[in-house]
Amino acid sequence: LTVQLIVEFAKGLPGFAKISQPDQITLLKACSSEVMMLRVARRYDATTDSVLFANNRAYTRENYRRAGMSYVIENLLHFCRCMYTMSMDNVHYALLTAIVIFSDRPGLEQPHLVEEIQRYYLNTLRVYILNQQSASNRCPVIFGKILSILSELRTLGMQNSNMCISLKLKNRKLPPFLEEIWGT
Repeated sequence: LTVQLIVEFAKGLPGFAKISQPDQITLLKACSSEVMMLRVARRYDATTDSVLFANNRAYTRENYRRAGMSYVIENLLHFCRCMYTMSMDNVHYALLTAIVIFSDRPGLEQPHLVEEIQRYYLNTLRVYILNQQSASNRCPVIFGKILSILSELRTLGMQNSNMCISLKLKNRKLPPFLEEIWGT
């Protein structure tokens, strides 16, 4: 379901239809783990330092530890806490998701077109923040903070992909609570 939501979101983004089908597939495959991490961050509960999944159950360090994934949860919760402290709204998340989708990826046939579309979303995010912060000089700081999470997001996405590959190689299924979000 999550991958389907990512595909539908991407298809609705201005500029996505301009990209060749092979590049669309490359982008969607490459961004899915990162976009899932953004979705997880949106479901973070600061009160319990846990993630609320679709069934509104909180999944904690202990859930991840029991699933044999304690090495993943610390970085994920750190990322979620950082996102939470930035008080990002739905527009921030949507624009950040678009920026992630239109990131440079290996194997693109038209990387310049993807970069041009990403620039559009970067500028839209900058203008949105500028309009929100019109009485303050903090726009560059806030814009920079939001963009700084992209590298952490890429790392988390790689960890998630590697974890899924590792579980597949071991012929193991994802634990049910992770299957719900990262179904393979």
